[in-house]
Amino acid sequence: MEKININSLTSTGAILLKKANISLLKKVGFDIVKKTKIDSVKKVRVNSKAIKINIKKKKIPARIRMTAIVLLSILTIFSGLSALATTQDEPGTVEKTIPVCTYSMDGKFYYTVHLTENTVYDLTTLLPGQAAIFKKITDSIDASFQYDFDCDHPYSSIDGSYIAKVQLETNIWKKEYTIRPRTNFESDNFTIEFPINVAHYENIVDTINKEIEITAQNPMLNYTCAVTISVQTNKGRIYEVFTPQLSIPLGKDIIDIQGNLTQSKSGAIETTIEVPITTEDEEEGSNNSVLAVIIFFIPLIPLALLTQNDYTKLDETEKQIQKIMKKYGEWIVKTNRIPEIQSVAEVVHIESLDDLVKTSEELGKPIIYYSSIMEDLHIFYVIDNAIYYEYII
Repeated sequence: MEKININSLTSTGAILLKKANISLLKKVGFDIVKKTKIDSVKKVRVNSKAIKINIKKKKIPARIRMTAIVLLSILTIFSGLSALATTQDEPGTVEKTIPVCTYSMDGKFYYTVHLTENTVYDLTTLLPGQAAIFKKITDSIDASFQYDFDCDHPYSSIDGSYIAKVQLETNIWKKEYTIRPRTNFESDNFTIEFPINVAHYENIVDTINKEIEITAQNPMLNYTCAVTISVQTNKGRIYEVFTPQLSIPLGKDIIDIQGNLTQSKSGAIETTIEVPITTEDEEEGSNNSVLAVIIFFIPLIPLALLTQNDYTKLDETEKQIQKIMKKYGEWIVKTNRIPEIQSVAEVVHIESLDDLVKTSEELGKPIIYYSSIMEDLHIFYVIDNAIYYEYII
């Protein structure tokens, strides 16, 4: 069947054909193909090539970028292998330290204040914490120290020693006095008694001040009972040193006994055993390894895909500056501002940096270096009062 293209006809023929009965033409055997304008029905062709997205990659010095990528890659791989090994390894054991014998030592100070006849208190003695201890109405103070040792396991022997001392200390000197000599003991407790004589030690301070003709500040009494003990238990030997202490400032109208009256120290004999690793420990180790993989892998992706190596070569000026800094770095001081030149100053232009270095050595002055990337300016100065020696690159 023949086809008639309407657009291929002459204008007169086209008009006549359009007015004719189209159905009649079909009966005759013609097919009418009406061509539409190419612009109105043009087919959209899809390029089979992949759409390219142009992303401007940030340039990073090649050495820094490659070092970072390699380091992050190694850490990611190591963390991944660690996580894999944690999930596949058979449950193991871990060393754990546990106490097999515990012990404690208690030191208890106690004192009684004897008062002179007074109208302040209707008492002749004061006990710890009962009331303020006024020095003017204090006759004497009797003190004691009680030591107790306790252990949760039986022991076959115990022996030790103690010594009671008082230290008189100021801001410039100190002296130590023994109030109970070193004494051995073979029991788990003992009690010693000693006086607290504030007036006696204040007299010593006054005497020393007169001798050296300097008034020492902040005089203080420190009472200490040093206990050394050795105990043989069925779990091993215990060796401890215990030094409880009380302090009393001197030169005050009120005697202030400072420090805890009851002081303690505890300890334990320990041993190391191997215990199975629990499921919780394994899961925690695996989770930590997975977390490490994520932490190291996340920055690796943008670093590898969104950056590129910068192999930009240094220009001649930069190369020259690097050589200068390498050769004369010890003489050069960098600054971020141009030195202010006085109106009466004389500016001397130097032909080479070597000459400027010689000038610096002769004058004993440093070389000041100023640079501005925006202005592409590099100036080296040596300033000697009102004379400015400069070398410009």
